[in-house]
Amino acid sequence: MALAAARLTVTPIHPHFGAEVGGVDLARPMDGETFARIRAAFEEHSVLVFHDQPLSDEAQMAFSARFGPLEKTTTSVAQNRKVAAEIADLSNVDPDGAVIPMDDRRMVYHSGNQLWHTDSSFKPVPALASLLSGREVPPEGGQTEYASMRRAWAGLPEDRRRWLDGRVAIHSFAYSRGLIAPGLLTPEQEAALPPVRHALVRANPVNGRKSVYVGSHCWYVEGMSVEDSRPVIDELMALTTQPSNVYSHRWRRHDLVMWDNRAMLHRGRPWDGARYRRVMHRTTVAGEGPTA
Repeated sequence: MALAAARLTVTPIHPHFGAEVGGVDLARPMDGETFARIRAAFEEHSVLVFHDQPLSDEAQMAFSARFGPLEKTTTSVAQNRKVAAEIADLSNVDPDGAVIPMDDRRMVYHSGNQLWHTDSSFKPVPALASLLSGREVPPEGGQTEYASMRRAWAGLPEDRRRWLDGRVAIHSFAYSRGLIAPGLLTPEQEAALPPVRHALVRANPVNGRKSVYVGSHCWYVEGMSVEDSRPVIDELMALTTQPSNVYSHRWRRHDLVMWDNRAMLHRGRPWDGARYRRVMHRTTVAGEGPTA
């Protein structure tokens, strides 16, 4: 077991966050020491890249569940009901293997993932981590970009931090999907996902490092009008996603990338879906409780 942990390598991939983890096969049983090092790297680096991990859904779920309970997929027009409820199929290939046209309603729904967001902030208990497996990847385009909300907090002047800390923002799935196209959610789906309250500033419980907490689901600041809130949220989004604070992951087949939803924004980038298949399966680890 000690030898397995000794083979593990953690190599930074960006000046401020992110690391590539090598020397581990995520499809095989993992000893406690190896997992503890991976968990520590997750808390420190926020984004972990594992190359050459040809995972089945079962193996991906088993590794993900080491971090905590898994969320079930949100019911939507794009849901693939042929996979486990804990697998979000973010592909341009339907359950029968046919390529889905990019103007299909399912792909329009998925295009919401091209907005900067943090997974499940529209739920009362937002996600801890997401793990995305590249089963088939295009030779060009389709990158996933990551931006650190920790760095945004670190870049704020002290008086601005004092003003933000302790405030609450309202997050809404209907709001974010409304930015894409009208009518993507049925009235029943909107009713099942009402707006929720989240702290605008969050602290990592392991190391105490603070992050702003925004993204496309972040609608307005409690106690302020939507009109007055948007400049505040837009300021934090711009600070988080400035180019020097972004890591763009160019996918290789069988990459697994995991990230900390408490501290990172992410977004998918477009690709030529008429020419290239892209099959991505995501598992999502639930958080421990409400944030506000």
